[in-house]
Amino acid sequence: MLRLTVLLIVFFITLPAYAGADSGLAINTASCSFSEWVNTCPDNKPIEESVERIVLREQWEKNLGIDVFYPYFKVKELESKVRQKTSVRVFKIRGKSELKSNEAKYTFSVKF
Repeated sequence: MLRLTVLLIVFFITLPAYAGADSGLAINTASCSFSEWVNTCPDNKPIEESVERIVLREQWEKNLGIDVFYPYFKVKELESKVRQKTSVRVFKIRGKSELKSNEAKYTFSVKF
C-alpha cells in the first residue's frame, strides 16, 4: 500500500509536465492543457455509448500517459466471465450468480 501511495504521489507531481498535449476534442486548437481538454464543450453529434467509452478511454490514456481505467474494465470483464461460467440451467430452472462487494449470490428463476 505504501508503494502505491508513493507511486501515486510521484505520478501527480510529474503530471503537470505531461498534461499539455494534443487533445483530440478541441476543434480549432493544435494543443491545449489537460484542464482545457477536460472542460471543452462536447459537440452535439450523436455517438454510441460503447464507442464513446472507448474513445474517452483512449484520450485519457493519451493525455495522461497511462490507462487509468484499466482496473475498472478488467474487473468488469472478469465479472462477466465469472457470471457466464457460473450460470446454471436445469430443465426450466435457470441460475445466475450475482457478485457484490462482499458477497456472491445465486438467483434462480423458473419459466412457466
